[in-house]
Amino acid sequence: MKKLFNKRRIFQYLRDQLTGNFAGFLIGMSATSLVSHFFETRSLRNLWGLTAHKKVLAKETFSNLEWIFSIVIGFVVFEIMTKVVKERIIRNYPRYKFPLLRWILRNQLHVKLKTYQIQLRGNRIMFFGAVFQGVKQACSRFQGKQVW
Repeated sequence: MKKLFNKRRIFQYLRDQLTGNFAGFLIGMSATSLVSHFFETRSLRNLWGLTAHKKVLAKETFSNLEWIFSIVIGFVVFEIMTKVVKERIIRNYPRYKFPLLRWILRNQLHVKLKTYQIQLRGNRIMFFGAVFQGVKQACSRFQGKQVW
């Protein structure tokens, strides 16, 4: 019987989701500033629209436009990432695989990454130790008292 899930398929699925959805989300969220580039709302800063240099909108309309722009632009970026960029990466990966590996070895990036991993693991252990100590102190402080 063939395995339905293996590490490679799971990693490939997560990579696809990260490149498509997350990139679309980030670009969509940054697109909300596009609305504020062309429009503004009434506020004290522009004397409730009297000295505005841009088109003045109601706050509800402004927030709706931000929402619509972020969804549309995020969707477009998502589609571009999943259709165009993914296809080009799959097509060009074999050609650039070995030069990329040589560049990594030449610049000793694998050693730097290993050092960074060890440092990150140490920081993670210190963080969880501090959280454990804080929870332990909080529990001992409320020991015998009814918290709820």
